[in-house]
Order: sequence, then structure tokens, then C-alpha cells
Amino acid sequence: MGLLSRTFTPELVGFVVDEAGAREERTKSLPSSLMVNFVLTMWLFTGCGYGLVLRELVENWPRRAGETWLPATTGALTEARARVGPGPLRLLFDRVAGTRGTPATPGAFWRGFRLASMDGTLVDVPDSKKNAAAYTRSSNSSGPGPYPQVRLLALVECGTKAMIGAVFDSFAVGERTLALRLLPLLGPQMLLLADRGFPAYGLCTKAAATGAQLLWRVSQSFSLPLVEVLPDGTYLSELRGRRKGERMPVRVVEYTVTTTTLGPDGTAEETSELFCLITTLLDPLTAPAQELAELYTSRWTSETIFKHIKIEQRGGRTATLRSNSPAMVEQELWAMLCVYQAVHHLAIDAAAHARIPVADISFKNTLAAVRRTVGTAFPPSTADRQGP
Repeated sequence: MGLLSRTFTPELVGFVVDEAGAREERTKSLPSSLMVNFVLTMWLFTGCGYGLVLRELVENWPRRAGETWLPATTGALTEARARVGPGPLRLLFDRVAGTRGTPATPGAFWRGFRLASMDGTLVDVPDSKKNAAAYTRSSNSSGPGPYPQVRLLALVECGTKAMIGAVFDSFAVGERTLALRLLPLLGPQMLLLADRGFPAYGLCTKAAATGAQLLWRVSQSFSLPLVEVLPDGTYLSELRGRRKGERMPVRVVEYTVTTTTLGPDGTAEETSELFCLITTLLDPLTAPAQELAELYTSRWTSETIFKHIKIEQRGGRTATLRSNSPAMVEQELWAMLCVYQAVHHLAIDAAAHARIPVADISFKNTLAAVRRTVGTAFPPSTADRQGP
């Protein structure tokens, strides 16, 4: 059995195909379960065409005496992908997403709270007519960008880098709007970290209503009226909604980070950056300010995973997706998230076995190990043995 089959078993793949109603009505040379595995394998060989991806997938599968595999055309594979649709891949991600850390996992918990980070990124998609109609483009003073873009928002477990959940939509849909779709994944005994793009009265109150605690950075222009100065130098404030009486108490932690670098002439140069955090943890005795400042660095977990996905998994910052229609873009993105999660499951297990932090396990090397075993990673089920 290959490495990815530990996560995507034939039984699980068959289940999501049936659950999504994507099972073919009659026997086909490219059955739906095979195509789910094919779309996953696309994310292991992003620089290869459809034919080479299919070859990597099936060339090492066991064969009966005299059994051969006939190549499938790109057109046939494209049609088979469209027949399957995004549903099975979305269900597959729902089944493999979630927390993996335990209290013994380095960086996963703090004072009984599971640490999670929320952040977003943009993904370029091919500039087809259908994609251009569904996804908007970013723009600057020079004009619109070259590609339509998808905005992706992920909720990530700190310490393991496992994805708890993810959502995506057109670039035109803002991060705060997407964040609302992730709130059902929050709960008590969770501490959520987020950057300056998220704080707003409406989102903060809804996030806090889940029972989760918040530690979010705010911009310098964010209004935080002084209510009470606390003994540790932090102070109580409140977020205010549009209606009279809408108030949410928060505690404000301010600190400066100074970085020293060498200038062109070899002399030391210092730069300072002011950080202003708001938190729902109001008691300095149970949530010391210095610990909160140190915790906030864990927010970089989510930015690290986007580096893994966009550079190491996708093949570079300038690479786009393959799909020319919104439904296939969705299918491809869910597959991307599935493969990322499966690779990190392997990294998490390896780190636990070696008793080291997950951060010490190279995502790039783990991904390479998965690629080497892909020929046996997705063994065919009985229903899939007709072959392409």
C-alpha cells in the first residue's frame, strides 16, 4: 500500500463518490473512483500533463494475466472529471480535515486551549471565459491583474499545521465574509489567532459566541477607547457596533518588536514595529501579556502552510490551476487541500514517532516520499479494474 492510501482508502473514496451521487450508471473505462484518485494525483505531479499523471497512477497497479491498460485521451479524462464534479472531493476533504494535536504535541495547546490560526491567500486560475465570469481579478494602478483569482481562507491547528477547515470563493468576496463560514468549526477551549484584516465588531462577537477565545491583531487606526488600565500595563477596552448599546469587552496588549539587520556598509540597523492585540482573555493573571505576545507568533502557521501549498505542492508562485470552468476549479482546489492534509498526516505521525515538533519534519521531503509511492497509493477496487 502506498503512503496516501493510509488517508484515502478505497472504501473512503467509494463512500464519497456514492454520497455525492457521482457513481457512474454503467461500467466505464474511467470510473468515478479512479477519477477521484486521478484528481488527487494531479496535485503530486503538477508539471505533468493528464497522460503522464494517469500513467503515474496506474502503471504499478497489479494486473491479471494478459490484462493491459490502454491510454486515455486528454479529452476523455476532461469529460470524466466533469462527470464526477467537485462533490466527492469536497466530501473527502470534510472527512480528512480536523485537529490532530494532543496536549503532548509541541505548540498545539496553551493553558488548556487548543491553538488555531485563521488566514487567507489568493490563487490564480486560468483566464477562460467561464472562469473570468465567475472570479474577479485584483487590480492596481497599472490595471487589472492577468488572471481571475480565488480567495482561500483556512483554519489551521497550530503545532501540527493540520487544516481544521477551509472555504473559498471569488476574489470579490472578502476575508471577513469567508470567515463567517468557518465559525461553526470553532468551540470552547480553543484560542483563535488572526491578523489585522479580520477584527470588526460583527465578526468578533460572532466568533466569541462560539465559546472560543480570541487573540487578534488590530491596525493602528482601529478605535480602542480606554476603559481601565490593568496592573500589568495592558488595558480594557470595548468594540462598538453600529447600534447604540452594542459593546464587546476586550483586553488590549501592546508591544514593540525590534529587529536588527546589517546594512549595506555592514553596520547594524534597527527597525521597530508596534503590535496591538485584542483578546477576550481579560484576566492578566490567567493570561499574562508576555505569553500572549509570544503566542501570537504562532499565527504564522497559516502563512507557512500557504507556502507549502503554493510553492512546494503547486510548483511555484506563478503557477496557475489547470481547470477552465468554476466547477473544475472547485474540484481541483478541494483535491489540493486533501493532498496537503494527507501529507501532513504523515508528517504528524512521523513527528510523534520521533518525539519531535511537526515543524522539524520537512513538508517538501514528505511530499517527495508520497510521490515515490503513488503507483501503489491508490489500488483499484474491484469495480475499477476495467482500466482506462
